[in-house]
Amino acid sequence: MKPIYDEQYTYVFHSPGIEPWISGFLKSKSFLGRVLDVGCGLGSSALMLKLYLGNVEYLVGVDISSEKIRKAERLNLYDELHVIDIRNFNPEQQFDTIIALEVLHGLPADALMHIESLVKKGGSIVLALPAFPSGIDAKGLIKGGYKVYRYLLRGFVLIDLKSYDIYLACRSRFLRAIKLFLTILMPLLKVTGILEKGYILAFK
Repeated sequence: MKPIYDEQYTYVFHSPGIEPWISGFLKSKSFLGRVLDVGCGLGSSALMLKLYLGNVEYLVGVDISSEKIRKAERLNLYDELHVIDIRNFNPEQQFDTIIALEVLHGLPADALMHIESLVKKGGSIVLALPAFPSGIDAKGLIKGGYKVYRYLLRGFVLIDLKSYDIYLACRSRFLRAIKLFLTILMPLLKVTGILEKGYILAFK
C-alpha cells in the first residue's frame, strides 16, 4: 500500500503533519464503520473522522483523563466516551477501525496487544508513535502486518521501513532535493538504524 498525502485536508484544517497521511489512509477505506479513538483527549481526531471524512457509523472515544473527556463531550461528535485505561476496556462489540495517535509510546507492549484484540478480522488500525512502546520495534510491527513509516520534516517526507522507499507530500523542487539526499544517505541510515528511532506512523 502506497501512503497517500491528503492535500485537501491541509486546505480544510491548515494542518501539515501526521493528519494528512492518516486521512489519506482512512479515505482509501470506503467505510470506517465502528471506530475507536484510543486516547481521544480533547477530541481533535473526531473533527477529522466525523466532520471531514464522514464515513463513520459509530465513534467511541476512551481516555484516562476525566477532564479531557468532559471537554470532548462538548464537541457532541462521539457516540460514546469512556474514562478508562485502554488495557481495561472490554466492549461487547469489536471495531472496524481503531486509531491510537500519540498515546501508546508510554505504555507496555500489552496495550497494543489489547487494542489489536478489539478490532474485527480485516479491520484497520492506525498508530502514531513518537517513540516505540517497550517491547515493540519496527521489525515487530512489520512482522505483525503493519506498513511502518518513519515520519520526517513535519510529515512532508515518509520512509517505508521495510522497502526504504521515500514518499513526498508534494513534488516541490525542495522536497525532490531532500529525496535525492536521503537516497544517497540511505545505506548509512539503514546500517546505523537511526530511522527506527524517531517518529513512526503505522497502518494495518
